[in-house]
Amino acid sequence: MAGVDDGVFFPAEKLRAWTELVFQRIGVSREDAALLTDSMIEANLRGVDTHGITRMLCVYVKRMQVGVVNPKTQLQVVREHPSTALIDCRNGIGQVASRHAMRLTMEKAKTTGVAFVATTHSNHYGMAAYWAMMALPAGMIGFSSTNAPAAVAPTGGRTPMMGTNPFAIAIPAGVEQPMVLDMATTVVARGRIILHAKQNKPLEPGWAFDERGAPTTDPLEAAKGLLAPIGGYKGYGIALAVDFLSGVLTGSNYGAHFPGFLADNLSDPTDVGSIFAAINVANFMDLPEFQARMDAAIREIKASAKAEGVTRIYIPGEIEFETRAKRLAEGIPIPEQIVQDFVALGKEVGVPFPAVGA
Repeated sequence: MAGVDDGVFFPAEKLRAWTELVFQRIGVSREDAALLTDSMIEANLRGVDTHGITRMLCVYVKRMQVGVVNPKTQLQVVREHPSTALIDCRNGIGQVASRHAMRLTMEKAKTTGVAFVATTHSNHYGMAAYWAMMALPAGMIGFSSTNAPAAVAPTGGRTPMMGTNPFAIAIPAGVEQPMVLDMATTVVARGRIILHAKQNKPLEPGWAFDERGAPTTDPLEAAKGLLAPIGGYKGYGIALAVDFLSGVLTGSNYGAHFPGFLADNLSDPTDVGSIFAAINVANFMDLPEFQARMDAAIREIKASAKAEGVTRIYIPGEIEFETRAKRLAEGIPIPEQIVQDFVALGKEVGVPFPAVGA
């Protein structure tokens, strides 16, 4: 989990209100600012700080300010069939495009049972689980995936050819928490490397390589080098598959064709592609029956024999749900270095960052 362990704790709603105003001040509509903010605050609440305001806010703002991302929504459905669609985002906000795509996916799945909608010429869409989880209240299984600027070399290479290329799947349950798997195809997201660099914290062994392809725990060397794929060659294969589906299939950038990482590229659109899917459970089984079976399956996993020294077995997403409850009660930790970034941003756009306890 890409979380921040310490810092200054702020109430989620205080951070939410300030962030919405920042986006509105730079030209984002009230509705789109609320969505963009919610996607990031939810990431922070779930402990996925690499995709929360902790890392992404200043990057998003700067890219909109210099015109690399269009803050205005101009979506266009360019291809559509009963169970599929392709949406041209026209370099708009990735989260706005993703919400439209997931809503359309779910609407189609009501009729067709399973639907896929893709977005092209889009931007960073934040936490993958945010979109997959949209399907849960509708009694559907949700899926989302996206590609990203290259930070991973193919097995045996040292030239970055693929991004972290995450995917998420959310499966509803009944009494139990839904299963929500959200993972990059690298051991950690690149954002975690950046956050460690910001906090002068060494990396864990096995997270990254330097420019020569040698393992490193130095976040500055890792930022110039490569991320390690999950499971070696298997992670490489999954990352490549996501890139082909999200980038090649949609007509977006892929592989080494991206113009650079978000924070480093302030001149060219990223041109991201993303895929969204929904499975209507009722097309396969009555929803209450499915939920009961899911509850039983989850309980079986959690009650299975534990390894020595282990006190609890978790289902994917369970830690994040518990982290969310904890952070709603105690606040979201923002590292001191990031607080100073927010103070500077607030002064720049004329929306003062709230003081602790204010």
